[in-house]
Amino acid sequence: MEERIRFILKEGQRFWDKMKETRPLVHHITNFVAMPEQAHATLAIGASPVMALYPEESGDMCSIADALLINIGIPSSEIFSAMEKAMEMANKKNIPILLDPVGYGATPYRNYVVDTLLREYKVSVIKGNSGEIMALAGNSGMIRGVDAVGNTSLDLKEIVKTLANRFNTIVIATGEEDFISNGEEVFSVRGGSNMLRNITGSGCIAGSVISAVLGIKEDPLIASISGLIAFKLSAKRAEENARGPGSFRLHLFDELSLISGEDIMKEGNVKLWT
Repeated sequence: MEERIRFILKEGQRFWDKMKETRPLVHHITNFVAMPEQAHATLAIGASPVMALYPEESGDMCSIADALLINIGIPSSEIFSAMEKAMEMANKKNIPILLDPVGYGATPYRNYVVDTLLREYKVSVIKGNSGEIMALAGNSGMIRGVDAVGNTSLDLKEIVKTLANRFNTIVIATGEEDFISNGEEVFSVRGGSNMLRNITGSGCIAGSVISAVLGIKEDPLIASISGLIAFKLSAKRAEENARGPGSFRLHLFDELSLISGEDIMKEGNVKLWT
């Protein structure tokens, strides 16, 4: 197990450094609440964000991107159509897709959008908070609005592994400890800051960071783990200098810009469960 973790951390260093060198273009179809935060974070880590939210251009924009992020934060029929066109193009051109099922379990329409996209298109990573991932696995009562509530510790290790096999993808359940599975192995990443709960779009920002690393088009498992490490390290460092949510948000962008591949290798707190 220790050898496997050392390998992932070493590769994580290489992935992060390659991302900063190549500056992948990440096409975001995301929600209006978190859009500026995701753009700031993507730029801070050295990648390039683009936001094309409408069906008239979403497919064309995706055709020139290195990664596609689909975030179900504010679903509508028009944005749903844009998602379908972009995901169709991404699958055609082998562009990695991260799907963030924001608020899954909260409304029937939101569930319909996510279920349809997962049925019709291949995604590289599904990333949600613990409540969303548990709802996706068939557990109800874990979501209030778009936030996880209640007891969301019901063996997330098994849930992410089961979903990874069901959808043939990487599945991430975020929280104080993030759980990640490729269907065979289950890893967790620890760290971060409780202050993330006090700013909007923190999970969306994590999705942008992971998507940027996916944009180098290598192993999505290692890309996911390295992105989560970078995000959690940045949050931990931001808290050390923050006086409250406002200054924490500003420090978070600063710290994201300062993370190096060496930081990921030396400070990543990763555990292999199976």
